[in-house]
Amino acid sequence: MRGYDIGQELGRLFEVGFNIGMLAYIEQNQLSHKFGELYRQYLQQLSFPKMLKQLAIKAEVISEQNREIIGKWGTFFLQKSFLAGLNFFSEYIKSTGWSKHQLKRLEILYYQCCFCGDNSLGTINKSEDEIFKEVLSQFGEIEVDISKYSQKGEFLRADTLILIRCGKQLRVLCLDYSIFSIKSIQDLVDVDSVEVIRRILLSEIRYLKSKSVFCNLGLDSKTSELNLSENLARYFTAFKRGDKETAKLIQAASYAHSFSEFLRLHNFMTAETEVIFNVVGYSDRGISAMSLNRDNLDILATCSHIYKCDSSDLEIKDARQQVLKLIQRNAAKSFQDGRNFINKLLDVPKDGITSIVHQERVENFLNSIDAIPPDLATQLQVTPNLDLRSAHAELITKALDSDVTYIFLTGNPGIGKTTAIANFIKNEKCLDEGFLFFYVSPRTQVNLDIIEKFKQTPTNLYDDRIFTITTSADLIKNNGGQCTVNYLSNQRDDNFVEQTVHFVNQNTQLVSQGLSKGLKRLTEDQIQDVGQQNRGVLDSICEAIYTTINRNLSHNIVATVSIQSLKKTQSGRDTLYHFEKIFKSAYNSTEGMVIPSQMKQISSQIKHLFIMIDEITGDDSGVEFLNGISRILKNYGLIDSQYGFNTKIIVADASIVDPDVIKQHLEETKAEPNKIFFRKAAAKASPLSVQPFQFKDLKATVINANSYPAQSLEISYKIFIESIKFNDQVNLKRKYEQENCVQNQIVEDINTFLNEPNSEQLIVYIQDKQRLADLIEKIREDRG
Repeated sequence: MRGYDIGQELGRLFEVGFNIGMLAYIEQNQLSHKFGELYRQYLQQLSFPKMLKQLAIKAEVISEQNREIIGKWGTFFLQKSFLAGLNFFSEYIKSTGWSKHQLKRLEILYYQCCFCGDNSLGTINKSEDEIFKEVLSQFGEIEVDISKYSQKGEFLRADTLILIRCGKQLRVLCLDYSIFSIKSIQDLVDVDSVEVIRRILLSEIRYLKSKSVFCNLGLDSKTSELNLSENLARYFTAFKRGDKETAKLIQAASYAHSFSEFLRLHNFMTAETEVIFNVVGYSDRGISAMSLNRDNLDILATCSHIYKCDSSDLEIKDARQQVLKLIQRNAAKSFQDGRNFINKLLDVPKDGITSIVHQERVENFLNSIDAIPPDLATQLQVTPNLDLRSAHAELITKALDSDVTYIFLTGNPGIGKTTAIANFIKNEKCLDEGFLFFYVSPRTQVNLDIIEKFKQTPTNLYDDRIFTITTSADLIKNNGGQCTVNYLSNQRDDNFVEQTVHFVNQNTQLVSQGLSKGLKRLTEDQIQDVGQQNRGVLDSICEAIYTTINRNLSHNIVATVSIQSLKKTQSGRDTLYHFEKIFKSAYNSTEGMVIPSQMKQISSQIKHLFIMIDEITGDDSGVEFLNGISRILKNYGLIDSQYGFNTKIIVADASIVDPDVIKQHLEETKAEPNKIFFRKAAAKASPLSVQPFQFKDLKATVINANSYPAQSLEISYKIFIESIKFNDQVNLKRKYEQENCVQNQIVEDINTFLNEPNSEQLIVYIQDKQRLADLIEKIREDRG
């Protein structure tokens, strides 16, 4: 048997298992559907032993050992695809963002798949017309041109096609499957061998390593004004055969286009219908997917045209050359002297490491200390003749003193976002009324910098009434895992304990307690240190805030904490529930109700409640934290002014410059891949802007500063490219020399800068903490 055929047959097993997994989810969750007992009847007839036997017969396998190997692979693909389908549909339903109440109205109007004919490997036979009529009966008594819709690229040929209705919204989910890892009968090796399994895993990892990191990125087309359909046609043609998942995506999109035309023809989808098409090319190695609203359905038509028209190898080769040239031209436009720069990149030798340097100068932007134009000052209603930094601060001050709940701040580092908030808090009126400023960031050093903004001198705070607290995992660990925070206050400097919280003066070095007391006897003469149970940073900081309020330590509290993730507890909740501890004295947990008198008592002492989340898109926990905080504040009645609070949720990030981006990506915690926020600029960006909008049905504003603290920027790009010919035998553990070259170049550049007589400050950004630590150590060695 030809190698291609065995992969095709296993692909059919994969398709069958995937659909069984999705149908199992529908059955388990009792989702309403129209297909009745149709697929249950097919599954009752389906015999997997017979299918596996038929697979061996088609492969013309004689020996019993090889038959067993084929049986094991067939079973493996059935199990893998079943679990894949079950989990995929579960995650898909969650990704819609529909609430539990909405899901009760969810109805599957149409579910198309096949368990007979070729998909049963010939064990269940039925005419195509009969199969199609049974599936189409889900639409009731309508006349359908089966001969038309069963042609190549038409929806009756789809592997899986689902039409879902939830309220007034329709969703079309179309999937097409393929097996990529098995190409021939020789690939079906004995999976009982550990060495064989190891080789298979290495092969899969090598394949994934051959992919660019950009294969995980998605283009958000919701606010894009580009003609994506026309521009994608050339790209899809170029990769029609070279990339399995992309080829399957094009195929699935063709089916989705046919189905959309069918829905329009029979009035299941009108011009007013809210509909989203989710198109997926799914293989055993990866996924390619598109999510389209009705404004971008031309892309489906483009894919349909590409799939239905067989492109010759010459056309595909030509399309690939056109795509490469287009990338070159667009890349060249993005840089000064870009053509020369791109030519250098393309002339990189095949083997070895190449260093390329490119320099450019950026000008014609507003300096942060330049005065804003008079017409802009009038438009923003700020004091005339202010420099941009001061005007930006005035806009923030106005927002903090308004009835807006959500404030989104963007701008370059150092523009003064947190400084403006700190200055507002430090004014006499705010100090008299009391405040809680809770600052969250993924970086520990930034949290310490926030506290510096509230200091008058290196050792004293701006006002005796201010009380600052912060904590970290290391601090808690060094104090035996107990609830511990660092504090600063002008009124005391001792270490003390209130309730269960250990308050350690920030200027005190807390010595580690060494070996934990968590000892476990293994044998009569062996004892093991099993570690200690440490309180979490959110647990500690929130308990400390509650204690500070409850014990009247201060009514002007600055609390900062660094978090990288919200951990799940054994009860299924995330660690953000600790935030509720701050107001536990005003909440009846038995009845689940706020105690109004107690909450008003707190607001009479602490009127201003400011919660700031910095770098929200820089970490997975940022959006979850925003939504969790919003939910808790709403449940406790702290969003509106019924208890007398001035509540503000402040979000800062350089990526969130547009209300549409904010609403789409921050309003809900949907599962999302790595992403690039992209939009077409309608006009030249204003150096300073304010845009009011609604976020979570509450008033919100985004304040965007588009400037940099310089007259011009000189940028030097130093690019290191290590060229290695890819093959299956490449050692995964190979230590690439590129990293060492880059590290050495950074060290050389830093030393060159520091040796300059007028050198002042140098900032180095490296995400890899180990590389940063190695760099610091190397600089220390070089400079003594």
